[in-house]
Amino acid sequence: MSQVFFFSYAGNKNPLTGIRRLFERSAFESMIPEGKPVAVKLHMGELGNIRYIRPVFARTVVDIIIKRGGKPFLFDTVANYPGSRETKEKYLNTAAKNGFVEASMNAPIVITDDMDDLRTIQIKNPIGGCKLKEIKVPAEIFKSSCLIVLSHVKGHELTGFGGALKNLGMGCVSTETKRAQHAVNAPIFAAEKDCNECKKCVDACPTHMLEIADGRPRKKPSVECTYCGTCFFICPSGCWVWPPGSREKLQIYMAHAASAVLSPYRGKVAFVNFIQDVVSYCDCAAPSGNPIVQDVGIAFSFDPVAMDKASLDLIDKSPVIPGSTKIMPPDILGKMHHTSSLVQIETAEKLDMGTTEYKLVAV
Repeated sequence: MSQVFFFSYAGNKNPLTGIRRLFERSAFESMIPEGKPVAVKLHMGELGNIRYIRPVFARTVVDIIIKRGGKPFLFDTVANYPGSRETKEKYLNTAAKNGFVEASMNAPIVITDDMDDLRTIQIKNPIGGCKLKEIKVPAEIFKSSCLIVLSHVKGHELTGFGGALKNLGMGCVSTETKRAQHAVNAPIFAAEKDCNECKKCVDACPTHMLEIADGRPRKKPSVECTYCGTCFFICPSGCWVWPPGSREKLQIYMAHAASAVLSPYRGKVAFVNFIQDVVSYCDCAAPSGNPIVQDVGIAFSFDPVAMDKASLDLIDKSPVIPGSTKIMPPDILGKMHHTSSLVQIETAEKLDMGTTEYKLVAV
């Protein structure tokens, strides 16, 4: 059974004090290597999103690392879809507008893409029909002797919810590996839908792989899809849909990627989940919706499986905000997106990443 340390917002206490207490109680501070780099992985928010992790929370973690003699840097990878984080330059500009700059963080902001050095990690003994053979991870993150993963817990269109596991499996990998995962849920055109030939999907496709033929869009066989999902999100008629079962497949692939990312860090990684601003959609969306439940608190664990399971359980126990949703527990976020959020958690458990059995320790 794993321990999940929990600082509740119910006590109306300073959350910055809560972060410091979580690190002290967990004894992770003693694991921070003096004089060596420490990676702090987090999503710094899409431009226009207002629900991402507050910069002052990240700064508090940075201060803890520096106080122990470590050399922190904030880390993330570019997005696979068109937007304000698709290149290093765009992401750094977005991060700055969202409050993440070296001057305010007292630590470098490191964004990587596939032009940087990548380390290939083999997928061993895949389960659940996963066909990933390998993943690629930016070598920059492995310059760190330990890893701290800061995650905002929220809903997600394709995986039900996003927490520590998604931050590892999708957030820590190359664009090529992101696409390899999303290939299992590439949008398909629903023949029964009434397409009005508006061409919005054709014009928005970043690889120009779509064309109108016989009154409906089709994919050009000579152009490769990047599985960004732009066609799905931009269609005003809802003609593009996710294939049946694809949400569950993506979660299985993502858990395998997370396991591979974690493998070099076993025993040297900590997870902090911020269970607040629990909205329907992820930090990649702008806007991402209004909160569904009251803010819950901050959790800390060395076990990402226990961490995410505890986060979902805490959300289920939190009062639903009137008018936000008619969906009731368990797994409010998964039900909102027509899947089970437990698929990624249970797959990760089978991959020996951790356990769903946990003890909640109040701090």
